[in-house]
Order: sequence, then C-alpha cells, then structure tokens
Amino acid sequence: MDDKKIKIGIALSGGGIRATVFHLGVLKWMAENKMFGNISRISSVSGASLAIGLIFSHSLFKWPMDSDYIHTVLPKIRDIILSQDIQKKSIQKLILNPYYWNKRVNLLSSILEKKWGITGCISDLVKNPKWYVNCTTFETGKRFRFSQKEMGDYIIGYVKNPTLKIADIIAASAGFPLLIGPYKFETKGYLWDKPYFSDDSWLPPTNRYFHLWDGGVYDNLGMESIFKPNNGGKLSEDVNFIIISNASNSFGYIERKEGINYRGIKRLLDISMDQNSSLRSRNVVDYLIREKNGIFLNIGNNTEQIITKSKSDIVAMKPMIDKCLTYADTERARMYKTTLSKPSESEFDLLLRHGYEVAMCTYACYQ
Repeated sequence: MDDKKIKIGIALSGGGIRATVFHLGVLKWMAENKMFGNISRISSVSGASLAIGLIFSHSLFKWPMDSDYIHTVLPKIRDIILSQDIQKKSIQKLILNPYYWNKRVNLLSSILEKKWGITGCISDLVKNPKWYVNCTTFETGKRFRFSQKEMGDYIIGYVKNPTLKIADIIAASAGFPLLIGPYKFETKGYLWDKPYFSDDSWLPPTNRYFHLWDGGVYDNLGMESIFKPNNGGKLSEDVNFIIISNASNSFGYIERKEGINYRGIKRLLDISMDQNSSLRSRNVVDYLIREKNGIFLNIGNNTEQIITKSKSDIVAMKPMIDKCLTYADTERARMYKTTLSKPSESEFDLLLRHGYEVAMCTYACYQ
C-alpha cells in the first residue's frame, strides 16, 4: 500500500460521536499502514465531518503525516472529546439563551469553535486531499456539498472557492432534523455558476436563503464524491481505491407509541435513511466484489464474522481473532447511541479500537 500510484478515496458515514470515534480508529489503522499520503479525497457526513474537522483544525489546516496523526493529533483529539461535552454545553446555552432555539445549528458551530478548537475557514485548508462535507438541501432535496474548490448542489448551482467557517459547515452537515435543525444559508454576495450538465434554461438562485440539513438524510455514507453508481459503478477521476466506513445507527425493532410524537417522526426518518443506505451499500459492495479495488467497513462486524464471510482460512486467522474484541464488545460499539454527548474513556477506547480492528481485519481478508 506504499505504491505512490494508489489514490485513495474515503467515504465516512454519519452517526454522532459513535461515528466520529469509530472513523478515527479506521484512520489510525490507515496511518499505521502508511496510507495518509495516498488519500486524494475525503467525503464526510455529520459525525464523520466532526472527526475530519478536528483533524484539520489541530494539524494547522493541513492533512497530517501518518506518524503525526498517531502520536500527536489523535491523542489531542481524544483529550478534547473526553474533556468537552458539546451536547451538554449546547443545551445549557440554549436554556440560558432561548434566542438560539431557531438557530441551534449556529449555537453548535459556536460551541465547536470555543470548546473543540475547530477554527478557520475552508479556504484555509490545503487543496489536497480534497474534503467534501455533505449536507441535504431542503428546497431541492439534493446533496449540497462544501469543499475547498466549490460549494452548491446540481440544481442550485455552484460557487467557486468558498470562504465559510469550518465550524459552520460541520454544524450544517450534522444538523439532524428535529434535534439541531437546518443551517440557514444566505445566497447573497456569491457568484453562482450553473450546474454541470445543465441546459441554457438555468438561472442563478433567487431565494435569499437555502436550508441545509444533515447530509445523512440524502446519503448517510457520503459516497457520491468518490463513487458513481452509473453503469455498474465508477470511481472519481482521481481515485483508484476506495474505503467506505459505515458507522450508521443500529436499526432494530421498537414498539410504536400511539399519537403523533417526536419518537415516531424520528423513526420514520431513520427508516428512510436506512433504506437509502442499504441500497447504496449493495450497489457499491457488488462493485467492490467485481473490481477488488476497495473495502467496505461496517460497525458491529467482529473479526470472526469478517473472516467467515470472506471465506478466509479461519485456522490461520485464529491469532487475529484471539487478540481482537469479542462479539459482546462489538455489539456494545454497534449499539452505542447516536448522540453528541461526551463518551466515557472506556467508550471512546472501545469505539476507536473497534474501528481500527474492523479496518485491519477486512483489509486482511479481502485484499
């Protein structure tokens, strides 16, 4: 994996702090295997955007070298997450300042800046790797993406070289409906270019605002920036190996309560997102089986399951099974609640280790 011709695209799912820490573990495995210099594209949703924003903000707005991530950046991020409860801080501020009720996403952005040190603008970042932060445009129902190069969606149009704050962009990506709410994006002051493949009927947006919600509503895997499903699947032009890390919410059986309630509305949204992710997962897994140029990582997969499903030699892999997390531990990681609350030290270490081991074992079995 040290071949300089390898260009890696990574897509990291949403899932609150569970996803943030799981993906940090996946990235730790990548760094230990000297892959960071080969990453050409990063696509993130919600909790994953928190992870990547932390990395850039605490690496002087550059993508770190492998050893820097392992020995400096990751330990610092661990300390930040374990010492600052951004959900608790947000709720406290909301109680003291009800003015923020309709600006909860702005409140989250402010907390990310002050408590997690996520500062600067997306224009401050190095150009490579390209980082795509995914949201969902309420008005168009399409993916609104932010990157160093541009922002927009393929109906509204695009703005080149955006200068928005990283904390604002991440908060928009994590703006789960009903909980955090939409990011109110003002269109004034930007020069909009027409979407790719549009005809001459396109006009610049006339709306004063667009409302951006959690990117997971449209695609919780964030794959569109690295993988196109058309005609059996195709990678983006500067990617030839993909790593998709899925730390999405565990979707299980729950009892329905009578009447209209928040829990019921959230359940329907979860069903829609789960079906969306399932369809995208099947499509990309079929592609990976055929092309053998990437891996798909799933939270909750334990080492024995991965080895058995891949039809690898379970006897030869026994030492790996013995040193990895048990089935009970991986279930605890999978069932960890979707929240922005501060995890305990043991919960952080469990999620981090699980992400690391899923990546290690899946790569060993499929490559």
